[in-house]
Amino acid sequence: MLNCKNCGAPLTLDDAVCPHCGTPNEEAAEHIKELKKLKKDFKKTEKEVITEVKKTKKGYNLLIMIVMLLIANLVLGVMHSASYEIADRVAASGYDKEAVTAMLDDCLREEDYTRFVLVYDKYALNYRDFGEYNPVYYQAYDYANIQKQVSNHFHQSDPYDDPLVRACSAIKEYEDEYARIKRRNSYDTFTMEHLKKLDAQVNQYLKTYLKLTDEDIASVNDMTNSELVILVTRRLNDEE
Repeated sequence: MLNCKNCGAPLTLDDAVCPHCGTPNEEAAEHIKELKKLKKDFKKTEKEVITEVKKTKKGYNLLIMIVMLLIANLVLGVMHSASYEIADRVAASGYDKEAVTAMLDDCLREEDYTRFVLVYDKYALNYRDFGEYNPVYYQAYDYANIQKQVSNHFHQSDPYDDPLVRACSAIKEYEDEYARIKRRNSYDTFTMEHLKKLDAQVNQYLKTYLKLTDEDIASVNDMTNSELVILVTRRLNDEE
């Protein structure tokens, strides 16, 4: 299983871009390139074999057998290429699972969800080995994006590019997903405990930096992004 280098979402070699954030999948691009090369080589060899058999006007059974062997070699070649790409990715990561797990647990114990995202991204952790952490990671990643865009808003220098719109979009993405999580309530106690702690931290951040009230936050899912931008702008102006 591959993971998006930007958001960590699980990918396959058939995903040209990440379905979660749209980031191009470099492994898929390389896989497609290798596949095209193998197909080109196959077509060339197939043509040469057919030409040679037609010259002798016999051996059609041999032709069928050779073509089948070529197809089998093509499939094996693709699988071989894919396996090396995955192996190279795993080897390049060079992390010790127990050590990384300990770091993730430390972050959760300290409720340092920003560092949790940094550790997760640094080691490009995969879904198979660290699946129990993924729900918290995705929510924490959205939280980190909120922080980034809010910070950009307060330090912006371009009047025509206000990150507040992107910040509100990130808030809605976070709140929409958390609402779905609460409705499903399908995660284990460990996951739900940290999702609730993370949500409390997010709410406090929105109150502190964007001056939103509990009522404002509770109504985010019922607003459009434009309505949320207007509300946040009004709250910030009221504080001035």
